[in-house]
Amino acid sequence: MRVLFIGGSGNISTECTEAAVRQGLDVCVLTRGRSDVPKGAISIVGDVADRAMLAPLVRGKNFDAVVDFLCYEPSTAAASIAACDGMVGQYIFLSSASVYQKPPRSHTISEATPLGNQFWGYARDKMACEGVFLDAYRKSGFPLTIVRPSHTYGHTWIPTAFVSGDFTVAARMLAGKPFVVPGDGQALWTITHARDFAVGLIGLLGKPASIGEAFTITGDEALTWDEIHQTVASALGVEPRIVHVPSEFIAAVDPAMGERLLGDKAYTSIFDCSKVKRIVPELRTAIPFAQGIRESVAWRLADPARMIVDGVMDGRIDRILAAWERAIATVDAP
Repeated sequence: MRVLFIGGSGNISTECTEAAVRQGLDVCVLTRGRSDVPKGAISIVGDVADRAMLAPLVRGKNFDAVVDFLCYEPSTAAASIAACDGMVGQYIFLSSASVYQKPPRSHTISEATPLGNQFWGYARDKMACEGVFLDAYRKSGFPLTIVRPSHTYGHTWIPTAFVSGDFTVAARMLAGKPFVVPGDGQALWTITHARDFAVGLIGLLGKPASIGEAFTITGDEALTWDEIHQTVASALGVEPRIVHVPSEFIAAVDPAMGERLLGDKAYTSIFDCSKVKRIVPELRTAIPFAQGIRESVAWRLADPARMIVDGVMDGRIDRILAAWERAIATVDAP
């Protein structure tokens, strides 16, 4: 099978590219060239934002599938359809589980859960992209498969409620500084290792039953937010200083962070992935969070350059904590 990955060196896509290579697929990766692609894949350097370049790229290349990790706007979806329609056997669009209705009607989420996220622009854009792709499938038979990951991390990420792609919260833990956990810390949250996610994604390649369908792909391990942060701290060898702050309060102090929480992480989210498992029965949690986070922490600690703190995010956390301390002082005042 010959596959084109649009993006193949990111948090999720690196593991998917490596999994595809291990399975003997002929993998090409369209990338900006800022990072090395996994060994065994062919790198095609180009502007991934310019979807017009896809047409000459896929024409005559006989790609059995295109996997799009980097589509975030409806206009990009439309341009991708124009370039690939009639040229590829399958087009997998990486959407997001954040498109599901918030607040959720049920803590267990499946493909039958209604879509709709009034809080987060990112989720609404992903939903709009889905609409463009689905319209093309219905009108012309565009060979679409939609995949919806939730919070997925690879060995370079340290997942927390506020940020996952850098060392900011981990640095606060190491320094003994307090950090924010939304709500009471007891909401259950599903975190999936990218190597586990890759099993589901690669398993859908070339499967006729996946065309015209949407699939949620996550692991089956759900932890509370307190447990997640305590597990990170344990991997770092420290005791965490958790401060619980209501998500609505965070949104009042920091609207952008409020969007991410109220539009995703503030609610218990457990996923029913039985639909994808009917096609990919081997999908499971092979890498529990306690194991995966040790790998991530070890990777960060191995190089001081990987332990850089985002000063802007660190300041935002400090401002939320200061505002919460003032609010508590007001309540406690006689």
